[in-house]
Amino acid sequence: MNHAQIWWRQVGSSLRLCQAVVHRACAETSFVLYLPRSLPWQDEFYDIMKDRLSSLRGDRTVNFLDCTGEDPGRQVLQELCAEDVRTRYWPGQSYADYLGGQTDITLNQMYVWVRGIRTAGQLESWRTFAARYDGAARAAGGLHALFLLEYRTDHPRADGGVVYTPSGADCQVFCLEAAALQPCPSADYLACLAQSVSGGDPELAGALIRQGDPFLQEPEACARRLLDGGCSDSGQPFAPAGDETLHLRVWRAQIMVLFARVEEKRLEYIRANLDRLSGWMPVQAENGALIRDPWDLEFGNLFFLTRRGDTDFTRQETEMIRLCRDVRNLLAHNELVPYDKVSLLLSE
Repeated sequence: MNHAQIWWRQVGSSLRLCQAVVHRACAETSFVLYLPRSLPWQDEFYDIMKDRLSSLRGDRTVNFLDCTGEDPGRQVLQELCAEDVRTRYWPGQSYADYLGGQTDITLNQMYVWVRGIRTAGQLESWRTFAARYDGAARAAGGLHALFLLEYRTDHPRADGGVVYTPSGADCQVFCLEAAALQPCPSADYLACLAQSVSGGDPELAGALIRQGDPFLQEPEACARRLLDGGCSDSGQPFAPAGDETLHLRVWRAQIMVLFARVEEKRLEYIRANLDRLSGWMPVQAENGALIRDPWDLEFGNLFFLTRRGDTDFTRQETEMIRLCRDVRNLLAHNELVPYDKVSLLLSE
């Protein structure tokens, strides 16, 4: 399964969008579909919807119409109707009334998906046409066309249309599914890193995940190469991000994954060695305070204990404690953890 299929066939909001479009189409009334300006893997979406709408009824076809900005009725007449239908039209009659009153034309057997509506004015023109057409067609009776008006905007209106607003959680699900397909022992880390570095753009996240080990080794440099020359499947350049932003995004992903792992290792180690550690208490912390409870020991304190002559840490224990201390110190000072340390920590 490729990334486009994961996004449109396994991510919750995408599945709900496809179901909502089909549900509204079953009502046989034209409607507006609000989509974000940047739609991930849009060709896959159109292919899925064409198949699903075509399967609703055997007597309908799906026709995509790109909005040109001219009068909607005139565009429908010129691009979707046969020559004899065009010649019968009498100027002065509204296009909506004329087309809606025709009972024997191929337009009546279409789902007309209007794409490329970019302004509120264009949307209002198409809504007015579709509403008047629906009224005329119902009066004439029989099968009639259904207009699906696709409007690209990042600020949809709550007016009864179908709205698609994918969330960060959707991108997270996608990244986990996509990373699981990679031959990588750190799939969860790869997913978290891709989601953070991409800024929530699933297509950029997918491109980063496809890089695999090179992205894990050098996430900032790998992301910079993609941002400087890459683009989405629709040909749109990825949103730019400065070097400081990329550094912060990598650091944030490492904080989420590695800090949690360090704390998990600390608790595991203290639990397994509680009696032995209790015998070495108290330990003086960096601020001079005395630590009397082993559960309060941090990896810096544990590393100090490994340097004392009266303790019996094994080499393996010492290396694990050193690794966790180094990872924590790097992240605490806003520095990135090299992948060799990341790999060691996640494999412990």
